[in-house]
Amino acid sequence: MYSSLSTALNARNIKFIHLEEIDSTNLYLKRLINGGERQRTVVIADYQTNGKGRSGKSFYSPQGTGLYMSVLLNPNCPFCDAVGVTTAASVAAARAIEKVCGKQVGIKWVNDLYFDSKKVCGILCEAVNDYKTATAKSVIIGVGINLSTAYFPDELKEIAGSLEVEKSLYPALAQGLADEILKIKFGAIDEAVLDEYRRRSIVLGKNVDYYINGEKRTAFAVDIDSKGGLVIKNENGEVSTLSSGEITLRLNKSL
Repeated sequence: MYSSLSTALNARNIKFIHLEEIDSTNLYLKRLINGGERQRTVVIADYQTNGKGRSGKSFYSPQGTGLYMSVLLNPNCPFCDAVGVTTAASVAAARAIEKVCGKQVGIKWVNDLYFDSKKVCGILCEAVNDYKTATAKSVIIGVGINLSTAYFPDELKEIAGSLEVEKSLYPALAQGLADEILKIKFGAIDEAVLDEYRRRSIVLGKNVDYYINGEKRTAFAVDIDSKGGLVIKNENGEVSTLSSGEITLRLNKSL
């Protein structure tokens, strides 16, 4: 199914691994790193039994209805800003989906892609750091996309959706996604990437709930800063920037 992708990646000295089933493609790559793997690697699974999401959440990954991919890169650069890498990866995934599937998706800060008002893609970026040298030795970029998933558990039915694309497009999307992720530059986020992220945002110009130490607060989403942080204006008029955490869209409310 992914023979052309394997050939293209191997020609660039990038290892390709296709698994029928795994707990998590991110966890799989972490185990490879712990075993000494340093080669750039792309791994795809048909099914994840324990797909990883941000903040310890899981990503529902049923058999054969999604693209579950993780990419191992070795930037060997100063500690990566996780939000910045996720920002670039979100744009990479949105570009690939649009080019291959012809679907326009929006980005919910910081790592979710939405189609028809429902989440269809989640992104999890994890760095393996060397604290002695203050460098990110390896970075894992995990992307899960619901392509033709028709059934979701009760707790996800209202928020999760699917791109509803034919299985014949899976290999082309996998190749497009890998190509876009491999273009990511580490360090400062490219201004063109930031502009595209802002343009695709479904958060900017809307009211959001966010959480600090478990306490819910409400603010207006103003902008995305140069590091991928979300600039917000709180109810008291104070402007601040969120660098991580969860937000919930709040519509039809003015501050």
